[in-house]
Amino acid sequence: MLPAGSKDRGAEADGASLSPIRDPARRYRATGTKAGVALVGALLAAGCGGGTAAAPPPTTTTTTTTRPAGPTTSTTAATTTTAPVNQASGQRTVLSPIGLNVRSGPSTTAHPLAIAAQGTVLTVLGHTASGGGWYKVRGTTVTGWISDNSALSAPGRFAAYSSNAFDVLYPAGWSEAGTPGRGVTFQAPSSPDKVVVKSAATTGGLHFTAPGAGVALSGTRQVLACGVTTAMVTYTTPGALAFLAEISLPVRAHLVLGVEAKLGSAAQLPVLLRFVHSLSFPAQACVGGPKTKPTSSSAAVGRSSTSVAGKPGKPAPTSTTR
Repeated sequence: MLPAGSKDRGAEADGASLSPIRDPARRYRATGTKAGVALVGALLAAGCGGGTAAAPPPTTTTTTTTRPAGPTTSTTAATTTTAPVNQASGQRTVLSPIGLNVRSGPSTTAHPLAIAAQGTVLTVLGHTASGGGWYKVRGTTVTGWISDNSALSAPGRFAAYSSNAFDVLYPAGWSEAGTPGRGVTFQAPSSPDKVVVKSAATTGGLHFTAPGAGVALSGTRQVLACGVTTAMVTYTTPGALAFLAEISLPVRAHLVLGVEAKLGSAAQLPVLLRFVHSLSFPAQACVGGPKTKPTSSSAAVGRSSTSVAGKPGKPAPTSTTR
């Protein structure tokens, strides 16, 4: 897994926006739009005559790392590891608000080549389960390895929503409408699935959907949003939108964010988690989040919606992800 450390958002229609490791403050912008969700997955070759061609054998990659000389030695010691690499394809978008390290090999000890900013689109070339799981990816200027942690990147392309209350990525092709104070609704294009993110002065002001007849608590789990840990409560409900999830995030004094998802089934939960993992907000606890922006009230918070090019004016990162 390769977390990085850039707060700027960037993506390009034909590759990745990468910041050289020697200058993590360098910014890259996207030319992509909200439309065009990329299909992600490995391609299987079908044989002729009714048979099925065998999948190509995995290749291997070799990574060499060095460690400083010990107190009794005068030379450095090198460690070489070899990992099997399976074919994989598609695109992945960086979710982490602080970016994602692109390394020279599938290991946290491998040299970091660049930092892919949040919103960067990377082309997948391969995958290995070695070392916790890594994708081999290609950007516009570098080829390397990123962590396969689903909290750090996701398949396909995303658009970016930005406001004084929060910033978030959402799947390309989804629509968005509303304001933070009243709730910004992100709607799937071909299903009733939707995610609503809203702001309020108190938790009670979020006005989550009241459980009604037939609604049953199904579970509670901890989630992490921009460095803040909170609980996600899930319910089963009757009807087409059979799965309900609610998250309350205390950002700072007089500002609470709420995330509510209404989905067709629990299998759609990763959709909600991608919102949560890309969410950032103006609070000191939010690692990589936007600077605090004054506003007279949560209902009056402004907004703007852009492609994954991101939001100008974010400071240079002070830390990196895996």
